Amino acid sequence: MSEHEQSQPEASRPYEGVRVLELAEGISGPFAGRWLAALGADVVKVERTAGDPSRAFGPWPDDLPDDETSGLFLYLNGDKRSVTLNLDTSDGREILRELAASAEIVIESFEPGFLAERGLGYDELSKDNSALVMISITPFGQTGPNANLPATELTLYAASGQMWLTGHPARQPLKNGGSQPSYQAGLNAFAALSAAYYGAVMHGQGSYIDLSMQETYAAMAEAFHNRASQLGIEAQRGGNFLNALWGVYELSDGYGGICALPRNYPGFARAVGLPELQDERFSDPPQRLVNNDELMAIMYGWFSGQTRQGLMELGIEHRVPFGFVATFEDLSNSEHLQGRDFFAQRDDEAAGSLTYPGRLWLSSGHDWKMGAAPKLGQHNVEIIHAELGYEREDLVRLRELDAI
Repeated sequence: MSEHEQSQPEASRPYEGVRVLELAEGISGPFAGRWLAALGADVVKVERTAGDPSRAFGPWPDDLPDDETSGLFLYLNGDKRSVTLNLDTSDGREILRELAASAEIVIESFEPGFLAERGLGYDELSKDNSALVMISITPFGQTGPNANLPATELTLYAASGQMWLTGHPARQPLKNGGSQPSYQAGLNAFAALSAAYYGAVMHGQGSYIDLSMQETYAAMAEAFHNRASQLGIEAQRGGNFLNALWGVYELSDGYGGICALPRNYPGFARAVGLPELQDERFSDPPQRLVNNDELMAIMYGWFSGQTRQGLMELGIEHRVPFGFVATFEDLSNSEHLQGRDFFAQRDDEAAGSLTYPGRLWLSSGHDWKMGAAPKLGQHNVEIIHAELGYEREDLVRLRELDAI
């Protein structure tokens, strides 16, 4: 056990006692629910009878597909309870209403109008639960001309403007790595729910939150919106370089770079140690811009002889913002991240040993729990029979009707 873990008091999770219904699939909603569960909430994951589609995504142990060992599903759904409901049946809808009556938070990601058409929209679910907080996470929001359009990650990268900023200026725009629109929407949903739930606790009145994934990611385009609206300047892709002292270069064992301001130049020149860098055409900021191509050529040659570790040591010694591009193996083996207990480790009976990011921050007042993700419908009996009071023969009937 780490020093940090030893310092945490027992049972100090801020969402303990809070019931969350997660009707969301994929990444965004489950990512928000993951952190609520990690902070103590009882997250009941309501899955379609075939299961959350993310169960069909890998990676899997030995590359053998299995709904219960999907790396993506296990990462997103730790410490949740799973019930299966078919919301196209009257029984499935009735069970959901009963669950919502005792819930504080509902997370959903169906297409706009899906729940309302089945009598399960916010207006209906909050009639007898005025403090209920509910969030809908969709690609383009609940209103507007594009509200009912589907979207993939590539669509959202493009529609947010982020893709326009990524890539070489003389080539086509590029998609960023991973599924950032979905994960960023999940983080924003977590923040929105935390604020709305606080308001419900303080004032006794819940709220409905309409979160657009496009808007979430578009809002992260820094000052480019301001430049376009205030100055009429269209942002352009910059590739890996803003200038010779602000870019990414190939090293002898990977990639590294520099992100230097004019005040960093003296330290940079000392760290590199090439006499020509003392020339006025490089040391003088205005002349440096004019001679940027020549300086960049020098930098290509110098960086190619450096190692990642050597570059970091030079940066620390001379106070120069050098760095290297970390691989995921680097992150997994990072003494710094391990020393801060960034990773959670767990043995899953089906998937084996798992290691993944286990928290968003460190706190002296609470800790995080990262337990097992549920098997499909694992808690049907526990929740529908033991908590809602349905008889066991009712469960048999409900299964026969494909309601659960």
